[in-house]
Amino acid sequence: MVDDSQRRKPTRRQGSGHVAPAGPTPQFRRAKDKEKGLRLPIGKKPAATPAPTGSKPPFLVPSPQTRRVERRSGRKEGSSLPVRQIALGLGVMAALFVVAAVVILVLSHTSAFTITDVTAVASDHVSEDNIVKLAEVPDGATLLNVDEAKVAESVKRNPWVADVHFTRKFPGTLQISVTERKVRALVVMNSGDVVWCLGEGNVWIEPISIQAAEDQDFNAAALEKAQEMGALLITDSPASVSPVAGSEASDDSIAAVNDFQADFSDSFAAQIVSYSAPSATSVSCILDSGITVSLGAATDVSSKETAIRSILDKYPNRITYINVRVPSRPSYRVIDSQDVTEGTGATS
Repeated sequence: MVDDSQRRKPTRRQGSGHVAPAGPTPQFRRAKDKEKGLRLPIGKKPAATPAPTGSKPPFLVPSPQTRRVERRSGRKEGSSLPVRQIALGLGVMAALFVVAAVVILVLSHTSAFTITDVTAVASDHVSEDNIVKLAEVPDGATLLNVDEAKVAESVKRNPWVADVHFTRKFPGTLQISVTERKVRALVVMNSGDVVWCLGEGNVWIEPISIQAAEDQDFNAAALEKAQEMGALLITDSPASVSPVAGSEASDDSIAAVNDFQADFSDSFAAQIVSYSAPSATSVSCILDSGITVSLGAATDVSSKETAIRSILDKYPNRITYINVRVPSRPSYRVIDSQDVTEGTGATS
């Protein structure tokens, strides 16, 4: 009797050294299964089929492991630099700023950069000496701890000065320059022979001298000076107007002129060369065409401008006087002829 172990033993062919297997090998069976289209054993994947030439690569979703690595490195999707590097850079900048601030603070409380020389840049109406004297820079002040606000306030005691600028020239020179206040109007005082400059901010600056020619009216000479300075002329000021250099003009008649200039359109305000303001309710102006306009109080200013423009458009080059104290009922004088010659009168 032959047992099973003896039946599975391979047999040797006569005349050959090859031992024939008792049955099909595992490799042989897998090859046969593949030829028949059978499913491959579990854990085995078929070889990837190459993509056609020119086709776009498929979208690959990052694996969980890849996403964990990205989160640990601090890199956000779409960012060019890791968040950790950006934060590190900001931290370094903040540290440098703190160090610089500490250094400046320490130096400002030492005698380093003590101001040994104060210089100035003169303007049209303010000299170098005047600026330096007004500045009153205290002894021992340094370029790092000088009180600019206090020095500027001192320099602004000159009413011509609108703004103050500082330039530090290390190790010990402080240079001061100024911006002058622009003159908005020349105001002829009630006495008739004194003219004051009224500057930006409605601030009185200083009186100036006007020299009228022998056959020239004083107001006409003042108007020439005002136009030379690019300013308005205000005449017939009441006795209540008493300017003080550096103070704000508070008189009602001056305020009325300011209101008219502010409320008129820019194009119309530019045509006005002078105002007469004996009171806040009796203001009149003269246009660059020579036409006198009685305005009254600074109320309904836009309506008054509309009435003036309507009359000027209706009678071009023929108007000599307009009254719009009551804008709904204006009056005017017009030349009574298209052919104007010397001696022609005017009618209301």
